Amino acid sequence: MVLVDALLFLVGLTSLTLGADWLVTGASRVAEHRGVSPLLVGLTVVAFGTSAPELVVSITAAIRNQPGIAIGNVMGSTVANVGLIVGLGAMVRPIAVNRKLLQREAPLMVLVLAAAMVFASNGVIGTVDAAVLMGAFLLYIVYLIRWGKSETATGQFQAARIEAHAAAGGRDRRPYLNWLRVAFGTALLLAGASWMIDSAEKIAVAYQVPEEVVGATMVAVGTSLPELASTIAAAARGLGDIAIGNVIGSNIFNLGLVLGVAGMITPLELSASTVATQVVPAMIFCLLLIPLAYTGQRVTRAEGALLLLGYGVFLYQIL
Repeated sequence: MVLVDALLFLVGLTSLTLGADWLVTGASRVAEHRGVSPLLVGLTVVAFGTSAPELVVSITAAIRNQPGIAIGNVMGSTVANVGLIVGLGAMVRPIAVNRKLLQREAPLMVLVLAAAMVFASNGVIGTVDAAVLMGAFLLYIVYLIRWGKSETATGQFQAARIEAHAAAGGRDRRPYLNWLRVAFGTALLLAGASWMIDSAEKIAVAYQVPEEVVGATMVAVGTSLPELASTIAAAARGLGDIAIGNVIGSNIFNLGLVLGVAGMITPLELSASTVATQVVPAMIFCLLLIPLAYTGQRVTRAEGALLLLGYGVFLYQIL
């Protein structure tokens, strides 16, 4: 059985790799063809598509009255998105960061997490708290859509689109193929993540790894695998807007919608140790990303190594 699980793990890894490539390629070409900023695509299409595993896992945990898994999944994924994913992406290739992302989305990510910390100060994120998080997230989505339409209408990206289209020799005659790439890429990412998580958990059980260790590490990292694959693929292609936009958009998605939906299903109780070992580190990593990105408006390989080191310290203190 372990051999079967190992093979399933490899199949999942292959699906993640192919899915990431198709999703990033399709999303960037859609942005180019429609005259939409790649930053907006990274914050919406890519971020939401790759955050679906967190949503499914946290909803399932909430329905089963397992608030610890729901909270751990969200906070662990938030840390992994910055420490592991941005760190590895920057090691592959330094990631350029859009100034708008630093001025708007990054502080918003910190603000949403700060709100979650305030709500959790009494030991529970209740129904009203969750509704506030969901409402704030929906307002953010409305703003993003309006901003995207405004940006497209001003023609800010039209010249680049026309130039790229001419250089491609008119290969955008069938733009629906790019949407198919996005759809199939997202499907492969989700399927690959599911196969990898299932097989990894079975392997852990076979080797008698404690359940709490699996939940604190493999579930959070497993649900972040789509972000990892997409961000590395975007970084390797030099698409910094999609790479960082995906990470920050995913964190906003997780902290706003995922935490909000789970909290609406069942109150999410947080012990003092959970806040200290998971929520506080999530805030530290979110805050750390901002000054790192401000140094030359890019995350360098050295800074990526620093983020990876920090993520290793995080894993050490929760194990």
